[in-house]
Amino acid sequence: RREMEEKGDLEGLASLPIVTCFERASVPGGVWRAKSTDGNPEQTDTTNMYEALWTNGPKEDIEFPDYTYDDHFHQPLPVYMPRQPLLDYMLCRVTRNCPHFFDAVRFNTNVTSVKWDEGNSKFVVATSNHETKEELTETFDKCIWAAGQNGKPSFPMRIKRLLKRGGFKGKCIHSSECEDFKTDVEGKRVVFIGDEYSAEDLALQAIKLGVEKVFICSRRGWGTASYTSAWPMNKVEACECMLPTEVIQDGRGLRLTEMYPDIETEEYEFADDGNTKDLLDIETVVFCTGYKPNLSMIEASMRPSFYNVPFETEEVLPENWTMTPNPSSEHLGHVLPSEELYTCYVDPLLYRNTLISNPNMMYILSFSHYPLKDIDVMAWLCLSYITGDAKLPSAEEMQRRNKLDMLVELDDFISRNDCDFSYFAAYKEFCEEKYEEDKSWKDPNGEEYDMINMRVGMRFLARNMQDSGYPDDIGSFTKLNEKAERMVQMNFLSGLAREALDPDSEDSKWRTFRDHDTNGFYSLQTGTPSVPLKDRWLDLDEKDCGVTDCAETVPPSIFDKKVSQLPSLDLKKDEEGPNLTDVPDLCSIESKEES
Repeated sequence: RREMEEKGDLEGLASLPIVTCFERASVPGGVWRAKSTDGNPEQTDTTNMYEALWTNGPKEDIEFPDYTYDDHFHQPLPVYMPRQPLLDYMLCRVTRNCPHFFDAVRFNTNVTSVKWDEGNSKFVVATSNHETKEELTETFDKCIWAAGQNGKPSFPMRIKRLLKRGGFKGKCIHSSECEDFKTDVEGKRVVFIGDEYSAEDLALQAIKLGVEKVFICSRRGWGTASYTSAWPMNKVEACECMLPTEVIQDGRGLRLTEMYPDIETEEYEFADDGNTKDLLDIETVVFCTGYKPNLSMIEASMRPSFYNVPFETEEVLPENWTMTPNPSSEHLGHVLPSEELYTCYVDPLLYRNTLISNPNMMYILSFSHYPLKDIDVMAWLCLSYITGDAKLPSAEEMQRRNKLDMLVELDDFISRNDCDFSYFAAYKEFCEEKYEEDKSWKDPNGEEYDMINMRVGMRFLARNMQDSGYPDDIGSFTKLNEKAERMVQMNFLSGLAREALDPDSEDSKWRTFRDHDTNGFYSLQTGTPSVPLKDRWLDLDEKDCGVTDCAETVPPSIFDKKVSQLPSLDLKKDEEGPNLTDVPDLCSIESKEES
């Protein structure tokens, strides 16, 4: 808007929307704020990170093209970063040229309802201010839900009830409630429910704070924490495919029971004759079970499923559909899909951000390995819809294209394991058989599957970038460019850092994946290489960025190097992606220029 005003671009200004933003918290930053230090401790209805959180993925995933790390930090950085410096970076991105950017945001304001007035073709939005107690009702032409997918903690109610009814005497908290984590874990035996990123980070924090032992329980054993090969001082034990079924030891212990995927019910069930494991003297249980989006303010008819409503298989798959062969096809053969298919990238009720039944309602979501990049690109895509730079097809065409996207997911090994319960059960059975034959067996194709899966998410991201006019380029849906391949490679190296940890090595008492070699990690915007932490991660203070003492100048760019000159992964590139020659409209929505 400022640039258009300076240029006198009246036509461009007329196309821009007048935006009203409501924010429940008292300051910007959302979940990236720690309630204990820079949030508002009196607000109990917001979801915040804990003070000492560090990123689990490479910082390169969340660097913005219009404001680089060099622009902000003026020095090279480690691969992984603590919460506070990245929050500062994200806020400065929008305030550096517009110091009063947040002045117009209505902070301390809770949106209590959003309804669609069919007669006037307007949204009726009711709000309530925490401080003034003022309640307002206003109307708007468009509505964007950007409340985040971490709106409220998610608990497995069966386990929560089990602990309560069984008289568990320890403390139970969610991963979002770790303001006093040292008291919760120091010198104690602790159980984590869930094995994804929050479990991984909190397990490392617990070790740093002096925990005696951490037991990580999960029903699938496919999370990041379960894939980690070693933990400092051997203080973490992954209990894969096991969850609590009984409170024992007079309320101070938990009995875990083995679980298996039941194809008939398409649910995880406890095995009648399955293995059990008793965990004694447990003082804290931490639910690392993620979050749910808060949609309570949205009229029920306008709420998306957030990937929890499946596609009917017969509506999606063509007759006699078969999956494109992959290395596991020889062992699994043709697996008949489940009657219902869930999805990682496609919501049955949404088409590329917009509600199919009412495209005036939009949702900003993340869906791939690169969540903050997803959110940024999605915001651009929403703006493109509003200004008319991108046109939407009919509702029927939206649904057709969603089904085509679903076919792309089902051709990817990892995505299909997430989408199709029958396929996952078949693969799990195959893995168990191989493991019985050889206790050291690991799927030799796992690395290739990971790389291909990362590229699938990257292709969806590339398409959204192109259609929104986002100021960065990673290629197209059918052909990723070198920048995209570099991004995929760095995420693969990040995963490899976890698997490369050796419990028998001399440095196993202190080494974490964050202490891994930084070779191969560098800015995709400037080429600035990452640098090692200035000390062992376990020895860093929680507020220490861990940045090496650097020269004032930024190291030279390495963009003159080709991918072939970087550390080789010796993996298939899968350059061309799935065969989309018969569905050309899958690759892009119609833009104003093309029409």
